[in-house]
Amino acid sequence: MAVSGRGLYSQRHLERQGFAAAVAGLSLVCATAPVLLPKGFAAFGVLLAAATLLVPDLLAEAWNETGHVLRSVALLAVLVLGLAILSMQFSGQDWRTVDNYARFLLVPWCGLLAFALAPSRFWLWIGAMSGVVLACVIAIGEMISGVERAGGGGNPIVFANAVLALLVLAVYCRPQDKRPWTLPLLALMLALGTIAIVLSGSRGVLPGLGLLVLVAAIGSGGRAAKVRIGVSLGALLLLLALMCAVPWLTAHMRLENIQTDLQKYSAGHVDSAVGARLEFLSLAWRAFLDHPWTGLGIDRFGTLVEQLPECRTQELTVCTLHHAHNDLAQWSATMGIPGLLLIVALYLLPAGHFLRIIVAHRLAIPKGSAWAGLMLVVVYVLSGITQSMFAHALTTTLYAVLVGLLLGLSLRENPSAQSAAPA
Repeated sequence: MAVSGRGLYSQRHLERQGFAAAVAGLSLVCATAPVLLPKGFAAFGVLLAAATLLVPDLLAEAWNETGHVLRSVALLAVLVLGLAILSMQFSGQDWRTVDNYARFLLVPWCGLLAFALAPSRFWLWIGAMSGVVLACVIAIGEMISGVERAGGGGNPIVFANAVLALLVLAVYCRPQDKRPWTLPLLALMLALGTIAIVLSGSRGVLPGLGLLVLVAAIGSGGRAAKVRIGVSLGALLLLLALMCAVPWLTAHMRLENIQTDLQKYSAGHVDSAVGARLEFLSLAWRAFLDHPWTGLGIDRFGTLVEQLPECRTQELTVCTLHHAHNDLAQWSATMGIPGLLLIVALYLLPAGHFLRIIVAHRLAIPKGSAWAGLMLVVVYVLSGITQSMFAHALTTTLYAVLVGLLLGLSLRENPSAQSAAPA
């Protein structure tokens, strides 16, 4: 039977679209499962580029269909990169300093990919759980080998924040249907993720971890929700009790150092975890007041640290830290008022889109891409109080990729959401 040229074109178009959809599904796994490995995002980058080249026409259609939502995050990403380039020129830095800021362009790109090809968030869930298991294995292996704090060969704080982001996906991207093995599996993932976080010795992720567990426990309400909340509270209190009662855990999490650090800081000593953070907030505030519109320039917060009296005469640990350990302080001190407005927008704009979808579609049960996206932003905000999340390539890329993917998936899962956004 003869096949017309038009029919052959349609068949090839469908085959190309199906192949691109398969690539997109695999990219969701690669966006999460290997992120804690060296060059872990390389596979995702290759798949993202491949999917884009396969269906540029679908991405163009998605750009029109998603309306204000993806256009707004694209504009924000361009503004962030533009300000970074201006600040770089102002402060005489090289192009390497804008690398992290350029990664926010991944938000609209990943959003377009997720919306156009509509991969199942199941693959994101599978990848996240694989990443949590890998993180726990890495952390235990490093502890056995004698490493002081687990960090996957890198920064322990960044490692812990990445694990927390994966836990958000493992909890909120779970399948819609209720299966008997789902809750036990989630409990196992939370246990493994908590082990990895505790072995990292990071304290800044604990508030986000606690909030993640409690919101997920609410579920659909009713008597079962009260039981889940009670169990979750009990588990969190048990974890806190263990960290306070077990000497090794207390020392590993440096809980006994907090009061000592505060006493030392009040006496003028800043070379401690708490003291350095408090001193950096003070430095950032003074820099913001001195340069309210331009800031010091990107990647120049370290110059303030080097000018500390202690750093002029001694080689202390605090003198090796070159960012403010607080996102708002970092961006305000280095890029002034424009930087402060943009860092707030990087949190509020995606959160607003996710919240609008949740409210508009009455997604009361904390499950799905919109809930995952909202909680991801919230835990980044909480972690950003004591850590410059966007000063590190891993946590910056993870935020940009996951926010973009979850935004695209949530718009696809709730088709009328893009038209509900204001034009």
